[in-house]
Amino acid sequence: GSLGILSQMVDVVEAFPLVVKMAKEICRFDEEQYKAPASYDDLMSYYNQRDHQRLDRFLIREALTRLGQATIEIRKSSLFSDYEQQYQYLLQNLDSKSSTELKFIEYLYENGLRLPDAAQKRVPGIYCQPDFYYEPRFWVFCDGTPHDHPEARARDQEQRQLIFARGDEAWTWHYSENLEAKISKRPDIFSKVR
Repeated sequence: GSLGILSQMVDVVEAFPLVVKMAKEICRFDEEQYKAPASYDDLMSYYNQRDHQRLDRFLIREALTRLGQATIEIRKSSLFSDYEQQYQYLLQNLDSKSSTELKFIEYLYENGLRLPDAAQKRVPGIYCQPDFYYEPRFWVFCDGTPHDHPEARARDQEQRQLIFARGDEAWTWHYSENLEAKISKRPDIFSKVR
């Protein structure tokens, strides 16, 4: 942490795979003749002598393999300099007739959760304008009372299926649902950011 390595892994996506690769090299898994759980050439050092009996490089082999296959995604909106600016942008771009959009954005803001990257953005290739959008492909609908009418529900269903068909996600919150409970089911999108 004090060397700045952790911050580099957050700021530079390519850093994490390099760290995993280096850890595999240090553990010398490619050397078939080397069978010891650890040595002074890899994990043992003067500083961890108390732990020498517990060190075993084979215990982390599978985890390193899985980490090496992982992909890193950094979620940070490049459009805004800070959280407050993003919140103000969203407030200015809400549908003025929609109380559900305002309630949704205020809930995220008050709880320090990730805010949408855009408001009222059209889905390319589909005649549809969801309420909010998260990069890279997550569309949010905040359905108020106008969406209770059968014709509106049918249109909503059709549009959302078209979004799914293009490989994107469509997430809907209906005003009758518990917003906190609904948001808590998607911590991958609505993550704590402050």
